[in-house]
Amino acid sequence: MTEPTIETPPRVFRLGALELADPDPALAAEDALALYAPNFPQVQGANLGAPESRADGVLVFPVERAAVKTKG
Repeated sequence: MTEPTIETPPRVFRLGALELADPDPALAAEDALALYAPNFPQVQGANLGAPESRADGVLVFPVERAAVKTKG
């Protein structure tokens, strides 16, 4: 009898029209996205949207820019 295995689907981060591959699948989605901060400064204050599943089984996390805050 073989042991059942649990496989996590691959994930990508969508930043506008750009799709960024997951740099470390072992990390939480927020932590993996933070690894892109040195190259893409706009992800530092960004939020992750709900993941969408594509037909090929890839989870796509939309990167949503943080709302602009104003005083007053």
